[in-house]
Amino acid sequence: MARVVKITVPEEVEESEIARWVAEGLSRKVMRRLILESLSRGVDVGVDLERALREFERTRSEVWKRIEEEYREKGLI
Repeated sequence: MARVVKITVPEEVEESEIARWVAEGLSRKVMRRLILESLSRGVDVGVDLERALREFERTRSEVWKRIEEEYREKGLI
């Protein structure tokens, strides 16, 4: 069940930023749970670490591009 929490944020903080912060926090919590479940079952040594690193770097690059675009739109850079 969802719950409502009242918080006060500075006026310059946009709703999209708040939603992103909440989503990031929830994703960390879910990821932590999934990792602990995976570790309790044992780690699969068949993971392609080079491929995983490439995918991580690609994703990180895409996210930073989006953040940079947002900052440019706001005139921060």
